[in-house]
Amino acid sequence: MSAQPPEAHPGTHDVGWWEQFESASGRFDAAILTTGLTELLLPKITSQLLQREAIIAADIAIMYRNKPNSEGLRDRYDAAAHRLRETIGRLADRDIDRTTLLEAEAVSWVIDGDFAHAAAEIEARVGTVVLLRVFVAALRVAHLDVNVTAQLLNGGRTPAESIYAGKILGKYGYWPDWLHNLVVEHAMAGTLTDEFVAALDLCAFATLRSTQARLARQLLRQEPEAINNAARTLETIGEIEIAARLREGDMGAVAFAARFASV
Repeated sequence: MSAQPPEAHPGTHDVGWWEQFESASGRFDAAILTTGLTELLLPKITSQLLQREAIIAADIAIMYRNKPNSEGLRDRYDAAAHRLRETIGRLADRDIDRTTLLEAEAVSWVIDGDFAHAAAEIEARVGTVVLLRVFVAALRVAHLDVNVTAQLLNGGRTPAESIYAGKILGKYGYWPDWLHNLVVEHAMAGTLTDEFVAALDLCAFATLRSTQARLARQLLRQEPEAINNAARTLETIGEIEIAARLREGDMGAVAFAARFASV
């Protein structure tokens, strides 16, 4: 089998897409990912010889990734990974159906740490949702809104964008629903930024009444009429600087404007 990264099938994702998970969290756990992926793949290997070699290699790889400083485990890991690759190579040289080697080769990529390559290869066969659960678990993010993360991923946003939004909602679980909805709305549009999140937090801290919250939503959505009306109101009460910031699109001015320009 070729070691070249596979092309994405319709409805699936390429290697670069899956690679984003590994950099989305400073606590990304390769051992968890190795466990999850091999648990999916090992039962699908039809050759008993290959399955036995793959199980041995997977078990040693998981132990090594849990104790990466162990020289003894490193030697066993290298040997098991090499033996699995050799076994796959010997079988590939025979006159057999090469598709029977796909799961074993994917396990070999997982053992080698090429998780994205393996995911891109097997996604069409095991399903995107199943793979996403495994990758999200490996992020080890303490506060992550998994449902929103999955919603955004399924909606076509990148892993980086989806995980960022999921972490925001996990961190700010105390925000009212209308602020949560704005996070999802902007994440889906690809416009969720640190500046916007900071503006939302100011709105949450301001404890806006319903009419003020409605104006804040309009301002955060940058509705021209709402911005002009709020700016004029602010100017009449002497808040010239805040009005100017609002007209310039400064999200940091929204909470103040919503509180004092609401009618």
